[in-house]
Amino acid sequence: MSYRELRNLCEMTRTLRYPRLMSIENFRSPNFQLVAELLEWIVKKFEPDASLDATSISTEAERVEFVKNAVLLMLQNSRIKMNPKKLYQADGHAVQELLPALKILFSAKSEEMDSGPKWNQIKNKLSSKMQEVRITRQLSNQLPETGALLSELLSKQEYLSNQHEKAAARSIPLAEAEKLLNATIQGIAQDAEQLANKLNNVASDEAELDEKIERKKREYEQLQKRFAKLQAFRPQYMDEYERFEERLQKLYEVYVLNFRNLAYLRKVHDDLARSERQRQEELEKAMRLTVEKMRMEQERKDAIGLADDDTDAPLIDRRQSVRKVYGNMMGGAVSDDDDDDDEDDEIIRMEENPKLAAKTAKSVDTEEEEEGNDYMIGINVPRGDDAKSDLSSGDDF
Repeated sequence: MSYRELRNLCEMTRTLRYPRLMSIENFRSPNFQLVAELLEWIVKKFEPDASLDATSISTEAERVEFVKNAVLLMLQNSRIKMNPKKLYQADGHAVQELLPALKILFSAKSEEMDSGPKWNQIKNKLSSKMQEVRITRQLSNQLPETGALLSELLSKQEYLSNQHEKAAARSIPLAEAEKLLNATIQGIAQDAEQLANKLNNVASDEAELDEKIERKKREYEQLQKRFAKLQAFRPQYMDEYERFEERLQKLYEVYVLNFRNLAYLRKVHDDLARSERQRQEELEKAMRLTVEKMRMEQERKDAIGLADDDTDAPLIDRRQSVRKVYGNMMGGAVSDDDDDDDEDDEIIRMEENPKLAAKTAKSVDTEEEEEGNDYMIGINVPRGDDAKSDLSSGDDF
């Protein structure tokens, strides 16, 4: 790499109108992006359809592939061998590889610039010669037609000359000539008479047309006056028509207003119906959940009660005897069959255990006294541990 090579590269690219300005300092350090753009530009000068892209060189593999393709295209199109290793270095060594291709392009550009005036002269001469050739071709096309016409006229000349001689040598009789002249004069006179008749007819036709035109003008003026009178005349039904038109306009406005109100009310009705359906669905869902919760709570209490039956039956009997509730959540009366079953179970247990019977009798007397105070409420007031279970069961309601 030398200073002269760098300078020549910069001047050649500037002469060849490279789209980017370059200086000698660009190649002091490796600059692969610049070398790739310059190499792509050179390759497309030799092969415009080359598929090279200097923008996709972000990775090492893409740069290597780009250099290989560029070297191969230059070898195929211009028979110029390049060293891919030096091109990959992207410094002054790459300049040495790019100079041969740039020299070829620069020499072609120089020859084109030098041969400009000469080529203009050659083009002028060629255009003049082409014009002459065009004129010659037209004349050559006209020559056969002109020759054929001339030959035909020459062939007729002999016949015409013979006929002329015969006509000149023939003697015309005076009687026949006079007869022909008289017939010709009569024909001309008849033609003149016909022309005179036509002229007279034209004059009469012109007068008739003028008369018709005048008559049409008068009719037109009369119609114009009548039309003006009709425009100024106001029919009797116009007042009523305008009154009905105003009424129709008002009725239409009322109709439009009612239609809009009806549409709005229908929409509001649909919205209310939809919201009511949603509310009913939510209430049904909440009711189902509440009933399910109560059922599960009751099952849980029943399970606890059954477990306590095995351990402390008298305590359970006392709790069952204390807790009495009149009515239920659903508004139905307590089943008498259930009460009868509970009484039968108590009687059986008392027969089996006399002590339990005595305790039950005392609890019954106590409950009767308490019921005398609490009959208005319908719920016995529990005591002790039974109050906790009853209060907890009351929260569920």
